[in-house]
Amino acid sequence: MAINKSIFFKLSGQLNKEVVFKQYGDKTVVSKYPDMSRRVLTPKQLRTQEIMERANYKAKFIMADEELSRAAQVRLNVTRNKLYTALVKEYFSMAKQNEAEEEM
Repeated sequence: MAINKSIFFKLSGQLNKEVVFKQYGDKTVVSKYPDMSRRVLTPKQLRTQEIMERANYKAKFIMADEELSRAAQVRLNVTRNKLYTALVKEYFSMAKQNEAEEEM
């Protein structure tokens, strides 16, 4: 049986939060949607989540303003389509640097 001819070929994602399609190499796996209700995050994960929320907010704010966007693009030396990722990376590195300074 050829896996390529399956109706699930190259299918990935979820369907109505009931079924998940995953790709492992050239095979498609169908599984039940995971139950995340009892998930407990560590303090480090919670801190990273907070930083990501703020980084996302700041990156979207900068990208919404054309002048700030151009300035950030020049400062980070990236193309427009990679600006969001570069802004988030910059925010994370500044946050880590600030945490390191606070620990001293």
